Amino acid sequence: MSHNEQARRQRTGQPRIRLHVLGAAGGVTGSLNLFEYFEDGKVTRFILDCGLHQENESINHSNRLPAGITWADINFMIVSHAHIDHSGFVPKAVKEGFKGVVYTHEATKDLVEILLPDSGYLQEDHARRANKRARRERPRRTEGKQSKGRSKSHRHPQKAGQPVREVPKVQPLYTEGDARASLKYFKGLKYDRDYQLADGVSVRFTDACHILGAAVVTLTIGKGAKKRTFCFTGNIGQNGVPILRDLKPVLQADYVMSESTYGNKLHEKRDRLAVLADIINRAHERASKPHPKYGYGVIVIPAFAIGRVQTVLFDLRKLMEQRRIPEMPVFLDSPMAIKSTAVHRKYRDLYNPETKKVADAGRDPFATPRYAECKERSQSELLDQPAKEPTIIIGSSGMASGGRILQHLEKRLPGKQNTVLFVGYQGTGTLGQNLVNQKSNVIRVHGEPVNVNAAIEFMSDYSGHADYGQILSWMSKFQCKPLNTLLVHGEPEALQAFKAQIEKQLGWTVTIPKNRQVFELV
Repeated sequence: MSHNEQARRQRTGQPRIRLHVLGAAGGVTGSLNLFEYFEDGKVTRFILDCGLHQENESINHSNRLPAGITWADINFMIVSHAHIDHSGFVPKAVKEGFKGVVYTHEATKDLVEILLPDSGYLQEDHARRANKRARRERPRRTEGKQSKGRSKSHRHPQKAGQPVREVPKVQPLYTEGDARASLKYFKGLKYDRDYQLADGVSVRFTDACHILGAAVVTLTIGKGAKKRTFCFTGNIGQNGVPILRDLKPVLQADYVMSESTYGNKLHEKRDRLAVLADIINRAHERASKPHPKYGYGVIVIPAFAIGRVQTVLFDLRKLMEQRRIPEMPVFLDSPMAIKSTAVHRKYRDLYNPETKKVADAGRDPFATPRYAECKERSQSELLDQPAKEPTIIIGSSGMASGGRILQHLEKRLPGKQNTVLFVGYQGTGTLGQNLVNQKSNVIRVHGEPVNVNAAIEFMSDYSGHADYGQILSWMSKFQCKPLNTLLVHGEPEALQAFKAQIEKQLGWTVTIPKNRQVFELV
């Protein structure tokens, strides 16, 4: 917008809406958007999503807001769902002065009470390990003396009599205490209701079908004929998945911001339950031949604590009830997954018809016939004893990057009677990716070598993201073309491919924002 146009708008009092794209531009994590709404000589500033960047930690330690704006200047926030790359920067913002309300779905509010303190603990743990490593790697030097065997060119620059310079301590982005302190700012809203958040700003949440409480966020900014609508998908999932209701259509918006995680991919169409049943039945057959020392086989399933664990439990229950797989003990061994499953039980009104029917009949949708939760560490340790019958253990994390699941992998990977089933995307460099790609017959768990003789299985059917065809189907229900469609949350190849598909099939105007790019929503 030209300077003259800005001056004209200021003279006429016409509102001006500015969007700063501060995260997830050209990448898949770190969702962060700043809106500035100018009217009658005042400005309302608010954040849409406030996530951690999970691929480049240094970004989280940088100044993520535009120059001249502080977190104390932000009036309120809106968070689309609980995943850390959409919610995990909130404690840092509060630590730096934010004191407004964080609006989100009420189920998301309950889930962030689990996730954010854990994120703070991990931030502290990362700092502890980094400082320990720095101390271990620091060269030993004698004050004012040249280290033996070093040339003058490598002499330590400090003069005699000065103390040896300490390696700077790594500080956590925020602590577990900081995260807990931030929870008081969250306020839960419901789907399908309009909420006035400020003068001239309202919001509506609709089902996103991604995880429990995930919302497509539709904003209305401005008044009368001057108002503009902005629809943000957050992350949206696949229709027809267990537990959650389908993605709800949005019929109109002046501007759309869409995720593009699978912007260049279509999910394989197959019967998920049939695939899972086949894997479990083959695993059970292996597990039924006991080892003289280690007992019967165990099926270990690493899964993400929110969404993925509950979906797998739902499917296992259904298959056992239909006698498509044998009944066997199922242990959920992850404190975070246990808490998350309790939250899922609380929100029966968000279930799809099939899941609601199970709950209305007085049955637990997530409990198999022989189901138990390991809330105490001692219960978890008992699972590493020789199994007396074929058994399933489910735990987090989904990529086997931490948690109790590691102790079970350390114990069970060497045995040929055991199976490890991964049920989702495995990130580059993770233990899960190493195992799925069968890169080595020996891996390291807790720093110790572990032989891999167990069968390794993988299912991609549990993706929480819609593919480009499914998002296009949702977009096709808009009653008129948006003025502009912004694509975020995707790798460069996915973004370009999705842009081409939208332009070809829908004829919409599409823009791929650059990081920190500013848009005037006129």
